[in-house]
Amino acid sequence: MKKLLIRGARVLDLDGDTDMPPVQDILIAGDSIVAVGPDLSAEQHAGAGEIEVIGAGGKLAIPGLINSHYHSNDILARGMMEDLALDSWSMMASPLGTRRSLAEVRARTLVGAIDCLRNGITTVQDFSNFAPSNEEVLDTILEAYADAGIRVIFSVTVRDQSQMDTIPWIRDIAPADMHAAIGNNVEAPGPQMEFVEDQIARVGDKGGMLQWALSPSAPQRCSPELLEAVAALSKKRGLPVYTHVYETRIQRIFAQEYLKDYGGSAIRMLQATGLLGPNVSIAHGVWPEHDEIELIGETGTNVVLNMLSNLKLKSGVAPVMDYRAQGVNLALGCDNCSCSDVQSLMQVMKLFCLLTSVSTPGSTGVTAKDAFRAGTLGGARAAGLAGVLGAIKPGHKADLVLLDLADIAYVPFNSALRQLVFSDSGRAIDTVIVNGRPVIENRRLLSLNEAALRAEVESLMPAVRTEFTRLRGGYDKAQPYLDEVQKRAWAMPLSVHRHVGAPQTAMLPRKGRGR
Repeated sequence: MKKLLIRGARVLDLDGDTDMPPVQDILIAGDSIVAVGPDLSAEQHAGAGEIEVIGAGGKLAIPGLINSHYHSNDILARGMMEDLALDSWSMMASPLGTRRSLAEVRARTLVGAIDCLRNGITTVQDFSNFAPSNEEVLDTILEAYADAGIRVIFSVTVRDQSQMDTIPWIRDIAPADMHAAIGNNVEAPGPQMEFVEDQIARVGDKGGMLQWALSPSAPQRCSPELLEAVAALSKKRGLPVYTHVYETRIQRIFAQEYLKDYGGSAIRMLQATGLLGPNVSIAHGVWPEHDEIELIGETGTNVVLNMLSNLKLKSGVAPVMDYRAQGVNLALGCDNCSCSDVQSLMQVMKLFCLLTSVSTPGSTGVTAKDAFRAGTLGGARAAGLAGVLGAIKPGHKADLVLLDLADIAYVPFNSALRQLVFSDSGRAIDTVIVNGRPVIENRRLLSLNEAALRAEVESLMPAVRTEFTRLRGGYDKAQPYLDEVQKRAWAMPLSVHRHVGAPQTAMLPRKGRGR
């Protein structure tokens, strides 16, 4: 078994000194950490055999970050959109995952994986949205992740309600000839679930680098029958479930108006269909009411916060303090690359700390340690991988990052953890190790030829831009009707507010937004 000895790094441990972490060695055997301590002997702890030594003096070692919410389908649209609300943005972003060439599917997956790795993310949860649903497309995505060398928690999005079925009042507002552009496609739930289960059985875990999960798109996008089928498969195979809930004010109002069988609550719809509990993670969770937050806490359901995309898509600020008061396990995500534009948990961790001041002007008790816990241990717990990922401890998988403390972000060096969260942009990342294998070393990507990938992406972009222009044309025609939905939604009273200022002062839609 190959061994790797990381010599002389300051090893960050949330249970220890996070300001001045002690200088220690980290011994890795195969894919796991076997010892952490000063002046380790590889032979003493792991027996004889081949030993590679990485000198890490002047480096900070942290566990690999876990990006608990991401979609790889639209990464080639990075930088194409801004100043759009969710439903407007999704008219262009979501279709970019469908009916694309295998070359494009592979390239976009690789770009996203590299973005994650270069930002210290060693595990990514890809809530994958692609069509057609066939093995060739799926294999292309998973092979790209394997080639990049990143650990992936992979799920295939399932839904059986069209976009037209999930936007309040849109059928009454938009003329019939606009329905297809907004989205009126519906797929039967049975074949979708059969495909997912068949792929889990066929593909396996790719040597431990692949963790399967299930992803019903959102309560309003799935029939009760589909949600129940997901819950049954999750129980049968012991799989985590990730879903979107209450990302926007419109989704809150949709639940209030259209989910009356569940008390006007998407959370109670999930509960009724068997999808609350420690194996379930709610992405976003911006607009729940207080009793729903209590239910999330009581059931041990996880919440994945996505501050970057929530701010860019004008969705509001999640009630972090309320979740913490109910003991909810929090994880962090970066979301789509066309609505956050970067896969950086450094940015998300900083926002996690800062955005609590929107609602709480005094001391909140939310610290850099809490943000880092959410970006590591919180993500591991949500995936059912507590004790496996999220810490540099014996028995954990060898996923870790070395940062150069000579970087100006750490000068002067006062607190490793605070400067990691508040000062570092990711620029100090020097080495990334996944599953015991260096993937980035001395800032150089070892797993792929980045120059060749850049050239390939550039050759693919004319087709992407042509498709985006076509989708943009559909959005431009639909914009007045989507704006009317926003106007009606803001006119309706709610018991919770997730924007600064009173509802009547919120900015209503204006023409000319977007690219």
